[in-house]
Amino acid sequence: MCNAAKPWLYVKRSIGSAVAGSKKGQIPFERLPGPWALPVLGPINDAVRLGNPKTLHLTVSNYHRKFGPIFRIKISQANAVFIKDPEMMRSVFVYEGKYPKHPLPESWTYFNQKHKCKRGLFFMDDEEWFKYRKLLNPLMMRDTDWMVLPIQRMCEKAVQSLSEGVTKDNPSYEIQNIESTLYKWSIEGKVILCIMLGNSYNTTNMAKLNTLVNDFSRTVHTIFQYSSELMMIPPHLADCLQLSAWKKFERLVPETLALANKIIDISLDDIERGDGLLSKMQDCIASRDDIKRIFADLIIAAGDTTSFSMIWCFYLLGRHQILQDQIRSGIYENFKSPHPLVIGTVREALRMFPVAPFIGRILKKDAVIGEYSIPKHTLVLLSLYSAGRDETNFHSPEEFLPQRWIRNNDQSCSFSPFKSHASLPFAIGSRSCIGRKIAQNQMHTLLAMVLKKYRLSVLNEQEIFPELKMITVPNEKLRLSLEKL
Repeated sequence: MCNAAKPWLYVKRSIGSAVAGSKKGQIPFERLPGPWALPVLGPINDAVRLGNPKTLHLTVSNYHRKFGPIFRIKISQANAVFIKDPEMMRSVFVYEGKYPKHPLPESWTYFNQKHKCKRGLFFMDDEEWFKYRKLLNPLMMRDTDWMVLPIQRMCEKAVQSLSEGVTKDNPSYEIQNIESTLYKWSIEGKVILCIMLGNSYNTTNMAKLNTLVNDFSRTVHTIFQYSSELMMIPPHLADCLQLSAWKKFERLVPETLALANKIIDISLDDIERGDGLLSKMQDCIASRDDIKRIFADLIIAAGDTTSFSMIWCFYLLGRHQILQDQIRSGIYENFKSPHPLVIGTVREALRMFPVAPFIGRILKKDAVIGEYSIPKHTLVLLSLYSAGRDETNFHSPEEFLPQRWIRNNDQSCSFSPFKSHASLPFAIGSRSCIGRKIAQNQMHTLLAMVLKKYRLSVLNEQEIFPELKMITVPNEKLRLSLEKL
């Protein structure tokens, strides 16, 4: 699950003009509502209007309540437009063009430019992006039957790790280090081992890769922590001042990329070709260097997004025991066909806690969104958190109701309004998340396997709320117990 989560990191790169020409009947861009700024305050305006980075999703929601479904805000002399109306959100993708551009983390782009580092699909643009996206779409977005068995094997191992403390004498067990366990499951299982190697994944291969995989998982997780610390300071300034977070970030990125390259080199040289993604990429991408940089970024993008999405799923289900029973009664033994309520649980978790609360596009041409003229090169951000919690889009938006996503049942009419396109966690269009099918399959399978054997219970005394640290994470550690059925 990829796409922008923190707009203030990227908005400085937007070059949208302040005024756009408008045709008859269209409202000029300069008349878009939004918070005002005092010119004498300069950059201090950003801190005043955006507030604490951890609660930006709440700040933007408050602005939407004040200014409506679309508003603009100038950040460091650049214009950004926030949208929460589902029809307006969909219209943004009409203007993304053949080569869509999305905002990128400034710390990463600065590093890439400074060190002349060529990166994977997430960082590519224009014809280069189009070339490799076209090659990868059939492998990752269309013919996905090949990934079912590898994902099942990986999820079985994850269930064993999560439930290692459950015994006959101790049938109820609080999961230890659930965040790190799910992170390792997402990184090590999803991409590096099962998905990458397919049917050539075995104990021998695991022994070859185990140390490298563990080191890689650790460094990637740490990189995202330092990226979060660098959210509110320009990376060139952090570099100039040699701030600790930047120095550690700059040291760990090359280390992480080198580990990824070693893992892929071993897999290409020493491991018999199987039916995994790496083998399929060899069939369509000639350059080993290109395979390595594309795959390395797929691995990096896989970690935090999927693991925290699963944490939110467990949190919501752990507070709804009756729903667990309903799901459990309809789970198939082979796990090949996910229960509709499992699918609904994932969609509902991503509606309430979108791992990327903002998805951005830089307009390639002048646009008309709603009644407003928006000039090309403007950064437009979809307020997914605000849209998902809006009562004009969803019935009882603060309630966890996976049933709302089952549209052919007798209760579907009771969940009106229901605007499914107000929740776009993977985006849409040609630059939608390339890992969507893998992530969905993975989450559906793990949820079904856990619920088939165990009852989930949340042990936290207080309600958990989301906060932003590059992505949407719990504001306190989730305490979750498993009880063997």
